Amino acid sequence: MQANMGMAGEFRCVVKRADGSTKIDTGYQKNLILNQGLDFFGGGNGSDMMAYCIIGSGNSQPIYTQNKLDTALAGINGSDVSTKYDYDAARDGSLYKTNRVRKYSFTGLNNVNVSELGLASIYSNATTYFLCTRALIKDSNGNPTTITVLSGEQLDIYYKLWAVYDTTDKTGTLNLLDGVGGSVAYNWKLRLAYVTDMTAYKNVGFVLGPPTSRYCTFNTGDLANITSIPSGSGSNYTLDGLASYVSGSYKRVNSKVLTTDQENKSIRTLTLATTMGVYQIRLGAVADDSPIVKNNTQTLAIPVEVSWSRYEGAL
Repeated sequence: MQANMGMAGEFRCVVKRADGSTKIDTGYQKNLILNQGLDFFGGGNGSDMMAYCIIGSGNSQPIYTQNKLDTALAGINGSDVSTKYDYDAARDGSLYKTNRVRKYSFTGLNNVNVSELGLASIYSNATTYFLCTRALIKDSNGNPTTITVLSGEQLDIYYKLWAVYDTTDKTGTLNLLDGVGGSVAYNWKLRLAYVTDMTAYKNVGFVLGPPTSRYCTFNTGDLANITSIPSGSGSNYTLDGLASYVSGSYKRVNSKVLTTDQENKSIRTLTLATTMGVYQIRLGAVADDSPIVKNNTQTLAIPVEVSWSRYEGAL
């Protein structure tokens, strides 16, 4: 079973004169999520994809495989401006979008030319950092341009990252092994849950690292609307752990093993709350749509793969 989150980013550059008036405002422009940026979610390279913004003076065309700016000049930590977690899915048909905006204020640049920028989850200096995104600054005609920040002026960069989810159901089939050489085929249906809920989607995957579980429940009730969760849940479980991350795979598997004394009942659905969204999953036998029935002589392990990718559509 697989759940997926799409990523996209935008930035806006504003240069202010010493008196506070606006000299340049580029408006929001798209950036590129690098392969290394997607690998960030695999873990081990900082805890916040938006921790730092780095500016530079290079002009090569951004490509997925880059891991540095052409010529990095400076980097700075940002502060949250807003987090929008209640975007109405109906506005975009089958998509649900959330975003987070951080502001990065560069002062004391003193006649510096800036033409490229990106986000970094780790930054020590202009040569040691983990770059997640990259973009060239463009003019009103969409051509690469250079911004000159004079002495006494301030460069404010607003960076907006989007998490995009498909609200349509996903389906598939799995084989549940009985431990003695046999198996039973089950249909599964995966659906988003708690859409528009603050605790479920505020500061989700574009902030945190691996798609770790916040909780998992095993439910007797059927699938609910995407803004809710199934009924008849038992205890909240933390998953047993994530499978090792393979660079370039952009996915990790969460799993939970129920012991013989846990959740001995008919299990129709499970709810998985992760740092990359909340999902509800329905299980029904291929033969007769019956739920999984677990008793106190059995253990149960159900893995769920969480993946992430670039979102290339309109924002």
